[in-house]
Amino acid sequence: MDIAKLIASSAKHFPEWDKMIDEHLDARYNILDKEEKELERIFYQSNEFLMSIANNFFSFANFKDSWDNSKCYMNVYGQNILLRSEKMDTVFQWGLENDQFYLESYIICGENLRYMTDDFYALLMELKYLGDFEFLEMRSLTKEERPFFENKTSSVFQLIRNFMLYQTEKMNGSNYQQPENLELGQFILKWDAQLTDWPSLIEKASRAFKILYNINYRLWKISDIANKKSKG
Repeated sequence: MDIAKLIASSAKHFPEWDKMIDEHLDARYNILDKEEKELERIFYQSNEFLMSIANNFFSFANFKDSWDNSKCYMNVYGQNILLRSEKMDTVFQWGLENDQFYLESYIICGENLRYMTDDFYALLMELKYLGDFEFLEMRSLTKEERPFFENKTSSVFQLIRNFMLYQTEKMNGSNYQQPENLELGQFILKWDAQLTDWPSLIEKASRAFKILYNINYRLWKISDIANKKSKG
């Protein structure tokens, strides 16, 4: 379904969503004034609210996949629902943290980054225009590496740099503690819950979710094909 139709079909929920986000934020900042039963009600209501927005992700992209959306998570900063792709066996987190919506995805099958085309990096660049985008690295530079490789401004450079450093260590056998699978990190996008209007959130979050899925799918597919070939 195209974005305009998604927004039109969701418009009837906007007044209810306004009420739900207000109650969620009020509970977050006035938690000591709320009874446990009321906090529990708002928690489950917020899960339903997040899922009602996330349904737009699936309608927009029309993935050829099955999804397990039965699990959620809560911490001191907020809560999220876990959108698990059964095909790739990976989770996308969609939630509220303080006063922001956020969408987060770990990068799977990072060792396959060397097979990606320029289209892959074009997708990655699109994320920068859909929300407050950040690449959270799993690897820290050593004191010796920092003068040669440090960069704080380009997610693409950081991603490729960390891949190359991992592969160089693997080639040279120079790190006996190196993990077997390459963990590059995760991508996260955020939107201000009070300043972002519902049509903008639906459009940007739906497009971002589709891109995050496609990025991981391209990496996963290389391993999937190799596994099928090895089984004959």
